[in-house]
Order: sequence, then structure tokens, then C-alpha cells
Amino acid sequence: MLGKIGARLGLKIGEKAAAELVPIAGAAGGLTLNVLFARYFQLLAEAHFTIRRLERKHGAKVVCEEYERIRNPRFL
Repeated sequence: MLGKIGARLGLKIGEKAAAELVPIAGAAGGLTLNVLFARYFQLLAEAHFTIRRLERKHGAKVVCEEYERIRNPRFL
């Protein structure tokens, strides 16, 4: 696969070199996915615990009502 990509780019990549690059490409792909998932779940946790803090401070009912008000702007 990498050999075909290299051929399209005008590079001469041997089969051995291409085979040696496969684990590196896999590691880079895995790293990218891990970073994306970590960022997503970090933001999700931050939002969750912010809402929990607001519920403790102002009450769950008030937070829920405010969320509904924001979600449905026609009722402003």
C-alpha cells in the first residue's frame, strides 16, 4: 500500500522499506485516536462535573429549567 502511495508521489520505496513503515504508520494512527478520545472524554467529564457543581449550588430543578430555556430559545 505504501509502495503504491510512494509511486504516485514519484518516490521509489522498496517493499522492505514499506513493510518497515507499516508499524510506524499504525502507531501514529493509534496515537492520533488516543489523543482524540482523551480530549473528547476530558471535555465530557469537565461538562458533567460543571453541571453537577451547578446542581449542588443552585438545585437540580433550577439547572434543568435553565437548560430547557436555553435549549428552546423560542420561550425566552
